[in-house]
Amino acid sequence: MSSGRTGCYQHPARPDHNPCLVGAWIMADSEDSTTPPAVSWRAILRGTGALPSGKTTGGAPSDPALQLWRNWQANHTQVVVLTRQWQRIEKKLIHTVGIPEVAIRLSGEAEPKIAQSVDEIGELVANMPALEKEVLIAAFDEQQKRWDEAAATLGFDAVDAELRAALGKERDFVASVPKTKAASLPGVAAKLAILIQLGEPSPTDAEFPWPELRSALADIARLASPEAAVSPM
Repeated sequence: MSSGRTGCYQHPARPDHNPCLVGAWIMADSEDSTTPPAVSWRAILRGTGALPSGKTTGGAPSDPALQLWRNWQANHTQVVVLTRQWQRIEKKLIHTVGIPEVAIRLSGEAEPKIAQSVDEIGELVANMPALEKEVLIAAFDEQQKRWDEAAATLGFDAVDAELRAALGKERDFVASVPKTKAASLPGVAAKLAILIQLGEPSPTDAEFPWPELRSALADIARLASPEAAVSPM
């Protein structure tokens, strides 16, 4: 269950165990979308000829920024795959088991309040008798148990652990971007491509600064390989 464009997936049954994604565009590109996951500015760095690959030494790229992008891209592809797998399992859990939650009617409130954790129950019933609190917690715990059992059967925790590990690597790669010095125009494009791909809400977002950054990336590609016609979108 996503939380909009913050880049974080909210785990309905385990609010203390939410994988946080470093790029809202992943969330915008749902598993049912017909939009290809790769756009032309990503193809720039996929060996299409729009940018030279850079000189190599012993088979390894001489530009550390290009190597950073290649490592990051391989991991990011895994993040996308795991994210969609995570979403599919979560959707199945919600439809078959339901989100663990209890409705609490409070004095003076027309509509019941929904609590999706023991902590939320405690906050809402702080002024209620202890017995009522115990009954609510017991009902919630029973729902939580059903969710956990179904999640284990579907392999949800294993996917969640893999996704968290991949996201940790992705954050490390991103932290390396400002520390990595590009040795060529393709290297500069590689650093810019990482930031665009992670930051933009979608590959066609028209809000500042994404069109401007995509245009700058296309300019770098043109300067590095003038004969190549490159679209910023």
